[in-house]
Amino acid sequence: MFGLVAFLLIGCPHDDPPPAGNVRVTVVAVLATADNATVDPKLTDLAKEVRKRDKSLTGFRVAKCEAKSIPVGESLTFCLVEKQELTVTVDRPKDKDGRVGLTIQPPEMGEITYLCTCDKYFPVVTPYKTKAGETLIVLVMGKPCTGKNK
Repeated sequence: MFGLVAFLLIGCPHDDPPPAGNVRVTVVAVLATADNATVDPKLTDLAKEVRKRDKSLTGFRVAKCEAKSIPVGESLTFCLVEKQELTVTVDRPKDKDGRVGLTIQPPEMGEITYLCTCDKYFPVVTPYKTKAGETLIVLVMGKPCTGKNK
């Protein structure tokens, strides 16, 4: 895992505003490989940051993208790749700066709790490798975006 907060223009199904009291959580499963150098244009900034820590990862592609509305205090599970899952809990509603508190549990990792910044994905490089040897990276974003830094 690393602390990059990336702005990505990845459109997922159901990116409409969440109902009042809920948070729209978007999860993107990215697969990184050493077998090619093809980088999805939407992932250029992410690829640069990941390569700072692991130069062997040269190819990056979006494998899956999903958005769900989650009430504060509740959890939902997102299916990623090869039966791997990410559980997301909305711990806190938006604060005065428009950030929401999330706890995530990526595959083969412990829980991570953080404040999610508006329109920015929080990436986590997991230790999970697919059958093809690709590294699973999960990106998580929570909305609504109603703070001063919108």
